[in-house]
Amino acid sequence: MKQPPKWLYKVAAFMRGRYGIMDSLNKFLMAVGLLLIFLTLFVHTTWLNLLGLLVLVVAYWRIFSRKIYQRAAENTKFQQHTNWVTKPLRRRYREWQQRKQYRFFTCKSCHQRIRIPRGKGKIQITCPQCRHQFRART
Repeated sequence: MKQPPKWLYKVAAFMRGRYGIMDSLNKFLMAVGLLLIFLTLFVHTTWLNLLGLLVLVVAYWRIFSRKIYQRAAENTKFQQHTNWVTKPLRRRYREWQQRKQYRFFTCKSCHQRIRIPRGKGKIQITCPQCRHQFRART
């Protein structure tokens, strides 16, 4: 088996004890920074380019930081603040992945999402939360 190059060991030694994670906050910062730099192709303003570079510098600063617990706490706080956007998107994506095996219904009285296997025909569905009953075709 071929040995990895020496520079790879040096990079690994440099990164030892550093945060070094592309967490959700870093991904968001990278995307925003690159988007701002991309926008300068169409809107020729220097401050937009500088702002994009500053956001990218902050993202890389977080990656190379030795304060691991503070960076993890920042990411947790970011996830808590953005959960209202990401949670429904994750749920819709999960439902989209399961669309061939299941049908998803919403209870009219409590708005609970109910997953029913496909191919059962016309059935009576009882909401597990409020016990409201309705008929549906799967």
